Amino acid sequence: MNFLRQEEPAGMPHISIKLLQLFGVTNHSEERFRIVPVMLTYFFFIVVPKCFFGYPDLEITIIGTAELIFQTNSFCGMFLLFLNRRKLAEFIQHARRFSQTVLRASPPAVVQHLTTQHDFIHKISRIFCIVVMFAAHFYALAPFLSTLYTFCGTIRNKNATMHYTLQMEENFYGLETRTSATHYLLFGVVMTPTAYLCAFTGTVKTLTICNITTYCTLYFQLVQLRLRTVTQNNTFRHELKSVIKMHQDALNCASLVESITSLVLLQQLLLCVLIWSSMLLYFTVSGFNVNFMNLFVLFVFDTTETFAYCYLGEKLSYESARVAHTVYESGWETQTPDVQKDLQLILVRAQSPVGITAGKFYYMNMEQFGIIVKTTYSFFVILRDQI
Repeated sequence: MNFLRQEEPAGMPHISIKLLQLFGVTNHSEERFRIVPVMLTYFFFIVVPKCFFGYPDLEITIIGTAELIFQTNSFCGMFLLFLNRRKLAEFIQHARRFSQTVLRASPPAVVQHLTTQHDFIHKISRIFCIVVMFAAHFYALAPFLSTLYTFCGTIRNKNATMHYTLQMEENFYGLETRTSATHYLLFGVVMTPTAYLCAFTGTVKTLTICNITTYCTLYFQLVQLRLRTVTQNNTFRHELKSVIKMHQDALNCASLVESITSLVLLQQLLLCVLIWSSMLLYFTVSGFNVNFMNLFVLFVFDTTETFAYCYLGEKLSYESARVAHTVYESGWETQTPDVQKDLQLILVRAQSPVGITAGKFYYMNMEQFGIIVKTTYSFFVILRDQI
């Protein structure tokens, strides 16, 4: 796992940066064409077969539609990040300068908090990548194992019906994938790497948004800790200017994150309702089989992704607002007028709302997550009553 090894300096999303480079989401013109084969694979291997070649029955139509919406959320989300690659590069530069300044010129307690939280974020990111890797193996290989099990059953019992389990429910350009072993194997050769690409794309998109949001939250925590340290040592005259700059840098990073993720989260908000409701509808009309388990893997991934965005968005807003509380607790009223004026500047800036939004319409927080769940259930009931 050398690709996931920890690097310096602390305070930067190194794993996300390396993963984004594989997709060409960088500021280097010679690398940006890497996104082209990814999007072409999505269009020709997923969109076209699912949209133009039809389905044999209602159950397969539901699961095929759910898969299409889920993969659209992943690939189009990645493409939106690609379109914001310059802002991502700007955020990385801001994050690097912020981290280097903290490591070079901050008290030991602040540096220790940065390195400790960086280690924790890196560890969680590694665990997430490993878990998704195992889930991707199951998603890609379980249909083959199910088909092999059915094949062995037909050998033992000549009257048994051969059933081919597909990795994605679609009629692939006229191939008889549900009745022909040759066509099924050809389909598997194409769809196995496609399934892994889908998992990889969704992982990079989710990890990138979660990481940059988490690091912004960490920056506001460092501002609070620096303010407490200045208050304890009563070194306002010497260090307050640097704290003000540190706070402004954190606000700049948060503004970039909001701008980078805004359209991606709006898409997530809209498609999540369709993904959940269509998957719930399938769970109610289907029996327990490999397709059920594979779709449940996608359901868990999408639920975890949406919950993470809402939870981390709320935490970012909370830690940003906590800077104002830290100023109130600093005994500002006992300081000189010049110090009070500088503290007032931090206070005014900290009172402006900070967070990640869905298209600048709604802040992503736990209240919004509850609204999504309620909306999904209502939409699911409507769909269920129509069948």
